[in-house]
Amino acid sequence: MTAQMRTGPAARDADFRGIDPPALNQLIRQVQDAETAIKGWLNGHRPPPGVSAAGHRQAEQVAQWAADQLGMLTRRYNYAMTHPDRGGGVRVPPSPAPLPRTPGASPVPGGGAPGPGGTGGLPRTPRREPSTTPNGAGGDLGNFPTRQDAARAAKADADAITAALRERQPVPPAVWGHLKANAGDPDYTEKLYERLGPAAAAELVRAAGGDEARLEAIGGSLGVASHHMTMDARWLRAFLAEADREGVGPAAVQVLTGADLSRRTREALHKLDLEPVADRTA
Repeated sequence: MTAQMRTGPAARDADFRGIDPPALNQLIRQVQDAETAIKGWLNGHRPPPGVSAAGHRQAEQVAQWAADQLGMLTRRYNYAMTHPDRGGGVRVPPSPAPLPRTPGASPVPGGGAPGPGGTGGLPRTPRREPSTTPNGAGGDLGNFPTRQDAARAAKADADAITAALRERQPVPPAVWGHLKANAGDPDYTEKLYERLGPAAAAELVRAAGGDEARLEAIGGSLGVASHHMTMDARWLRAFLAEADREGVGPAAVQVLTGADLSRRTREALHKLDLEPVADRTA
């Protein structure tokens, strides 16, 4: 049992489920490598005529099983990265106290054991604070079991939005409901805005008609999507330019500045040197 398991949330709650994103990312890479290795071996070692293919089929099943797990594992990783534990993650015990000094030896920086003749050893490397989060663990996977399911739903909603915008018709209420319900879903929002693009996303702001709940859903979903897709200065400029053409420039600025954007997208937004909303309205 690790120190984290002894002292973390699992020690206080037997039902706790958590994800360490770096560890899960490593697991995903290992599963990908295993799938690639198995398929490579299978492609290069076809069973010769007259030899049973049972073992070959079993290996194919293992490769397929690994491939099937990747959608679920990647979805959990995306959830954990997008929704970190704001409480600080799992606590670890403090570093051990420095060892007692040997008479005549000099103190050691970092508390290491003194070396021969009073020469200190190397300082201890500080322990990395783990970043375990309950988000993405257990049944906490939003409204879709896999990344592919979320992407399919987002594609359908993006197509419905695009059709409504093209005809200058209201976006269907059901689609607004989906956007609100899945605004925090990393896979849904990524696919939605990848398919819409910045211009249609700006038109969606116009379609919200000033409704605060709808604008909040747009801002929340854009913020989540920015962590998983390229939303750089070029994307932001196109979004704001289309919003200005649609007459909703101030609302678009409000959506962006109120969104929980990724660090890179925030930096790109800062470089645009946006005017305050009040000035743009004047």
